[in-house]
Amino acid sequence: MSAGWLHTACFHAQQCGEKWLKALLTYYGQPVPRSHDLDYLAELLEPFAPNVVDIREATLVLTEYAVSSRYPSPLEITTDEAAHAVTYAQHIQEWAEKQLARSTD
Repeated sequence: MSAGWLHTACFHAQQCGEKWLKALLTYYGQPVPRSHDLDYLAELLEPFAPNVVDIREATLVLTEYAVSSRYPSPLEITTDEAAHAVTYAQHIQEWAEKQLARSTD
């Protein structure tokens, strides 16, 4: 972000969230779909992680960056939006780590 690569920061934030959700699906022995839709991936986790609602806003926002930040797009991203995307990715990571810790207790 400090170099001004805001689209790239948003893309990597989306990828981070996607990988954490897919890792949880794998952990729970579920098939992992070929999808970049974080909200859909989170829905698949509902039977195993009933508090998936805690990451709903993050999944909806980050999904937008799966494609739009990767290819030429009229989507203008501000520094604040990129910072929020990174924060959302961190939120999903922390949530996923709690799910793993909860299931090993």
